[in-house]
Amino acid sequence: MNFRHFAQVSSSGKLLVLSALLIVAIMMATSLAAIKQADQSMAKLLGEKGASLIAVCESILRSGMRHEIGIRLQVLLEEMSTNPDLMFACVTMPDGLILAHSNGERIGEMLSVNGEIVGEGLLQDLHANLEAQWRFMNLEDHDVFVVYKLFTPSVVKINTLPTPIIFLGINVAPFEITRTQTHIYFSILSGISLLMLIASSVALFFAQRAKQSEQKQRQAEKQVRELEILVQRREKLAAVGSLAAGVAHEIRNPLSSIKGYATYFGELFAEDSDERACAMVMVQEVERLNRVICDLIGLAKPSTLQLQSVNPRELLVNLVRLLRPELLAQKIQAKIYQGPPLEPIWADPERLHQALLNLCLNAIKAMEQGGRLSLGVRNTRDGVTFVVLDTGTGIAPEVLSHIFDPYFTTRGNGTGLGLALVHKIIDAHKGQIIVRSRLCSSVQHKSGGSLFLVYVPRSGGTQDASSNLDS
Repeated sequence: MNFRHFAQVSSSGKLLVLSALLIVAIMMATSLAAIKQADQSMAKLLGEKGASLIAVCESILRSGMRHEIGIRLQVLLEEMSTNPDLMFACVTMPDGLILAHSNGERIGEMLSVNGEIVGEGLLQDLHANLEAQWRFMNLEDHDVFVVYKLFTPSVVKINTLPTPIIFLGINVAPFEITRTQTHIYFSILSGISLLMLIASSVALFFAQRAKQSEQKQRQAEKQVRELEILVQRREKLAAVGSLAAGVAHEIRNPLSSIKGYATYFGELFAEDSDERACAMVMVQEVERLNRVICDLIGLAKPSTLQLQSVNPRELLVNLVRLLRPELLAQKIQAKIYQGPPLEPIWADPERLHQALLNLCLNAIKAMEQGGRLSLGVRNTRDGVTFVVLDTGTGIAPEVLSHIFDPYFTTRGNGTGLGLALVHKIIDAHKGQIIVRSRLCSSVQHKSGGSLFLVYVPRSGGTQDASSNLDS
């Protein structure tokens, strides 16, 4: 998995990979520490073994006859060298002169270190004392584990003579075998850990790819469903448009005549008479029918926009000013929430005003007992989002997906064209509407209300709406 693919992995996936790396690092560090500890333990074991041999040698010499010490020391070293774990044993003066050696031919010669004759300075660097010390080194042409100390077999110390040094060269073959096995074990463990890390990373990578593919598939299915809904809605609008184009003209002319005659006959009667009241009812009903026809024509008209620079917040201010009489009559408090400065958008001011007006009128009708109407507009990526929030009765979940369908209404005196017209106007601007609503419940003491989020691109409808509304 390269860095580019790792960057695409989710945060939980990255956490798993980092956890696996941490576990492998801890395992390797633990194994190295174990190997180091094993080496130290083995060295300590060999050192204590050599110290014990030297102590035994000194003890034997102390118990022997003093005048035969030279002979007994040489014999003792030769006897000690028969031990298969001991490569050699020798006693030297501080300047390296060999006094006794398991190889009798080396007596009287100088000690050899790293293939060279040793000098007094090198032996001083060993800092030999009465305590046994040990180290790995090349001594007497052997790579051995050397245990050494000041050799003091005699109880009486002669101050005029320098104290000799005893060296034991212990065979390290068993130690090397154990060490090699430990290194092989560590290598196998490291390889297994690395393979586990690679396998987990590959599995995580393919799991992430599968998850991404599933997400893309769900997104594609969602887009297909949205397109199907859009096609169905446009088919309905096309049907309504055909109907409106066929009958609007034929209905409008008779309606104008009916309104004119109703007004004329109403003026023939006294102002407080029932006859004049009936005539005024006829006029009002004609005006209502005329508004329905205007909505039908609005749905039937091609979505041609007259784009120009529009101040979004000024649209809301004009809207509240226009609706003031209805707001006062319904005892509704209206508030425009101020935010950071907004750049102008490129839109059709009349059509956008009509869409927002329809949303506000619906909100007012949903608050028959009064309430609050909150309006706002905020910057989003590449556009603005208008906010219309009411504290009305709310919209039932089962009808929420149909509120933009032509002729769909939950009110007996509604036409079902207001929100359909809103959707058409915003769709013409290449925008999007999101609706969230909650029903008012007196049993559960929950307040209701509806929230409409209307996204409008700043550049006149050339941006993708879905990503901007989500932002």
